Amino acid sequence: MSVPTALVSEPAAQPEPASEAPAKVERAPLRDLLPTGTLRVAVAVASVALIAGSFARYGFSGTALVGVVFCPALVLLAVIDMKHRLLPNAIVLPASLAVGLIVAVSTPGDFLAHFLAGLALGGFFFAFAAIFPGSLGMGDAKLGFLLGLALGAKTLGATLIAFAGLLVAALYILATRGASARKDSVPFGPFLALGGVLAFFLG
Repeated sequence: MSVPTALVSEPAAQPEPASEAPAKVERAPLRDLLPTGTLRVAVAVASVALIAGSFARYGFSGTALVGVVFCPALVLLAVIDMKHRLLPNAIVLPASLAVGLIVAVSTPGDFLAHFLAGLALGGFFFAFAAIFPGSLGMGDAKLGFLLGLALGAKTLGATLIAFAGLLVAALYILATRGASARKDSVPFGPFLALGGVLAFFLG
């Protein structure tokens, strides 16, 4: 009589293979996540334009050098997040290190403020993700730290722009696809990237 009980318990373990997919994506080599074809060209063109714009806006300064690293990284992360729902550490962490070093060397008096802004935004996203599972990911928290580190006092403006963009996108999806789209996930990375770029140039 114990045999049927064992047979009944086995299907409960069946969903496990499905959970392997995110892990495989998480461990995917960076080269497999990078854009290809026309999209790669578009990313390259946008990055060059933003680098030129950074020097045009701030001259040859530490802030301009921050933009040289920060803006192309945001463009690339936005494209990857839109396609793969992933913000790779292989891009976020080196960009954060480079931006931190540039800020520390070029404006050492401002480094602490920038660092604390990064901790504040990254910590907020981390706490939000912990309280509301599935809302944000750890990649968003790390990207939040990069934004704060690069933007300092402009971080709040970038965050507001990002949330405003996300709200507009969510309302558009609901209006065009109906209530059935309420459970659809919308990547936050592209909106953080948009907020970061706009705050960098306009703030």
